[in-house]
Amino acid sequence: MSVSVETTPPRRRRGIRAVSHEVTFGKAYDGRLVRRLAVFFRPHMALFVASMISYPVVAAFGLMQPYLVKVAIDEHLVTRQMTGFEWIIALTVGAIIGEFAAKFAQTILTQLLGQRVCRDLRVTLFRRLQAVDLSYIERNPVGRLMTRVTNDVESLQETFSTGAISIVGDLVTLTGIVVMMLALDWKLTLYAFAVLPFLIIFVGAMRSRAREAFRRVRTLLSQMNAFLNEAISGMTLIQAFRQEREMQGEFQDVNGAYRNANFQSIRYDAMTYAVVEGLSTVATASILLLGLSLFIRGEVEIGLFVAFVEYLRRFFMPINELSTKYTVLQSAMASAERCVDLLDQTPGVQDPPQAVSPPPLAEAVRFEGVAFGYGSRNPKVFDGLDLALNRGEKVAVVGPTGAGKSTIVKLLARFYDPDGGAITFDGVDLRAMAVDDLRGRLAVVLQDPYLFDGTIEENIRFGHPNIDHARLEIAARRTQAQAVIDRQADGWSARVGERGSQLSAGERQLIAFARALAADPQVLVLDEATSSVDPETEALIQQGLEALLEDRTALIIAHRLSTVRRVDRIVVLADGRVVEQGSHDALLERDGMYRKLYELQFADGDPSA
Repeated sequence: MSVSVETTPPRRRRGIRAVSHEVTFGKAYDGRLVRRLAVFFRPHMALFVASMISYPVVAAFGLMQPYLVKVAIDEHLVTRQMTGFEWIIALTVGAIIGEFAAKFAQTILTQLLGQRVCRDLRVTLFRRLQAVDLSYIERNPVGRLMTRVTNDVESLQETFSTGAISIVGDLVTLTGIVVMMLALDWKLTLYAFAVLPFLIIFVGAMRSRAREAFRRVRTLLSQMNAFLNEAISGMTLIQAFRQEREMQGEFQDVNGAYRNANFQSIRYDAMTYAVVEGLSTVATASILLLGLSLFIRGEVEIGLFVAFVEYLRRFFMPINELSTKYTVLQSAMASAERCVDLLDQTPGVQDPPQAVSPPPLAEAVRFEGVAFGYGSRNPKVFDGLDLALNRGEKVAVVGPTGAGKSTIVKLLARFYDPDGGAITFDGVDLRAMAVDDLRGRLAVVLQDPYLFDGTIEENIRFGHPNIDHARLEIAARRTQAQAVIDRQADGWSARVGERGSQLSAGERQLIAFARALAADPQVLVLDEATSSVDPETEALIQQGLEALLEDRTALIIAHRLSTVRRVDRIVVLADGRVVEQGSHDALLERDGMYRKLYELQFADGDPSA
C-alpha cells in the first residue's frame, strides 16, 4: 500500500504535465486559422457550397410548417371553408418531407466534406512530417507528432460530425424564426422574449464551466491512452518487477478520474438542458396565458397563436446545444492551431535552386573545417573538423561517448547542415546537391536497425522496389542474412513483426546489412552496426563484412574495436576533433587514446577485443 502511495503521484504528475500541454482550447473562431486551412476546402468548393446552401433550405422548410398550420386553422378550420384545404395539407406534408430530405442531404454533404478535407489534411501533415528537419522530429515526442495527424485532425472532423459547424444553420434558423414571429405579432414576440436576458446570463455563466469540464474529459482521456500505451509497451518490465498490482491501482485512479470528469460534464449538460427547457416552458406558459386573454377579447386569431407557440418552441431547441457546440469549436480551433504549426514548419535542409549531380564518387568525401552544434544553446560538437574518406577506403571512426561519431553520419546524410565549413563529394558541396540524389548514393545501417511490419523480402527491398529477386538473394548471401531466412518457416515471406519483433537483435542487423548491400551504395555507412550483436551472430557478420566492404567506400562507426581491426584507417575522435589516425597496429604502438580505449575494453573482459 505504501508503495502505491509513493510511486503513483509522480507518474500521474508526469502524465498530466505531458498531456495538458496538448489539450488546450482557443478562441471559438480564429479567422487566421480558418484562412490558413481554407486551402483544403478549395478542391471541394462545390461540395462546400452545397453544404452551406443546405442550411437555409432546411430552415425554410422548417419555417413553412407553423405558418401553414396557422393558415389551415384560421382560414379553413375556424371558418369551415374547405376549399383549398387539401392544398394546405399537401404543402404541409411536402414541407415535412422536404425538411427530412434536406436534413438527410445536409448530413451527407457535411460529413462527406469533412471526411475529404480531413483526408487531404492528414496526407499533407504526413508529407510535412517527412520533409521537416530531423531536429524537429528529435525535439518532439513521437506521441505528440502522432497526435497532430490523428487526434487533432479528428477534432476538426468532430466539428462536422457533432454538428458544431451547424451553428451557421442555427443562426439562420433563429433569425428566420424571429422574423416570422415579428411578422405574426410583434407585441407577443417582445413578451415571449422577456426570459431571454435570464437565458443569456445563465448560458454565459455555464459556458466557462462546461468548457473546463469538457477540457478535463479530453485531458484525462489522453492521459489514460498514454498510460495504456506505456503500460503495454513496458509489460515485460512490469511483470519482471512484479508491479502488476501497483499499475492496476494507478489505472483505476486514472479511469476513476475520467469517469468523474465525464459525470461532471454530463451534469453541466443536463443542467443547461433543464434550465433552457424550464425557461422555454415559462415563456410558452406566459404566451398561453396572454394569448388566451387576447383570444377571448378577439385581438388574436387562434391559428396565429398556435403558430406563434410552435415558433417559440423551435427557437429554444438550438440554444440547448449551443454550449456544447461552442466548446467543440474551441477545441477544434486549438487543434487547427497545432496543425497549422506543423504545416508552417520550413525545413532547414532544402534542395538548392540549381542542384548539381556529380558522377559516381571518384576521389573522396571530405569534411573541411566543419563546425556544428545542436542549436545555439548547446555546445559545439565540431569546431573545425577535417576528415577525408577516399574512394575505396574503409575508415573507422572511434572515440568516447559524446565525441561526435554519430553526428558525422547525420551531417553526411544531410539530416543537418553544418554551421560552418563544408562537406564535399568529389569537391561538390553537399548543399549544392539534391537531397534525394545525395541519399541515393548512401546506405546507412544504424545502431538500432529498424524493420517495418512486413516480410523479410519487403524489408530488404525497402526503398528500391524495382530490385529483382536475384539481386536480393546475392545481398542476403553475402551478408549472411540468408542464414536468418533459412531458419524461417516461410523463408523470404516470413513476417518480421512490428519493429522486427519476431527476430533477434542480431538477425535484425543482418537483414539491415542485406538491405544496405542490395541498394549498391557508393558510400556505405555503418553506425555502431555491431554494437549489440551476440558472438555467434557477430561471427556471421564478420564473415559477411569482408565481402560487403570489398571494393566499396565505407565509413564505420564503432565502439567495439574488434570490428575495425581490418579497416584501412582508424580515426579517433575526442571533443569533436581528430586526435589520432592510422592502422590498428600503428595506433596500438602509440601511448594514445586508441590504446587506452583498447585496454579498457580488454580489461572489461571483452573476449573479442
